[in-house]
Amino acid sequence: MAKLVPVINTKTIQKLRGRIRLLQEFDDIFQIDIADGRFTAWKTWNSPEVLKKIKKIERKFELHLMVYNPEQVTPYWLEVLPKRIIVHLEAIKNFALLDNLCRAEGVELGVAINPETPFENLDQYMNKVNFVTILGVSPGPSGQKFHWFVLDRVKKIKSNYPKIQCEIDGGINEDNIESVRSSGADFIAIGSAIFEDKDPLRRISYFQKALATPKK
Repeated sequence: MAKLVPVINTKTIQKLRGRIRLLQEFDDIFQIDIADGRFTAWKTWNSPEVLKKIKKIERKFELHLMVYNPEQVTPYWLEVLPKRIIVHLEAIKNFALLDNLCRAEGVELGVAINPETPFENLDQYMNKVNFVTILGVSPGPSGQKFHWFVLDRVKKIKSNYPKIQCEIDGGINEDNIESVRSSGADFIAIGSAIFEDKDPLRRISYFQKALATPKK
């Protein structure tokens, strides 16, 4: 059964704190997006010091680093004690360095790939990571339209690399959740379809039930 990963993607610290409070009783990991305004034009709040001041979230979240220079900033983000870190294939310059940094802190390292990036570019990392994140949209703000062709990428990973966990992230909502689930993804990351609703907790429950329902 695929696991739901709520995604916090926001420009303001106020919204960040509010959404983390909503997830206090959430049992699994959630995702926090970090965008530096260089790798993508979108820019979120962008300070590890902010997360250090938020209590009782250690090892309960993953960081999606949509950043230009992951090798330089990852050491600072590791200090906030995430469970997992996701870096973009398109930005990696020294994977071995990133891998060593994460291993030293007991943090899982995953690689994300943009929709427009050739799928074959992932091959060089598949024997080096525990999980891969397939983006269903271009990196940036929540609420974008889903690219359906990326479901084939999930299926290829699950077929060719069955030991690799696969996350799909971006543009997922009630209209496509069944198709996304059927692709075989292990983690399904959902942002705006949860947090732009007037009752985010109700939406979390809705998507959890959708993922738990036996496949047709």
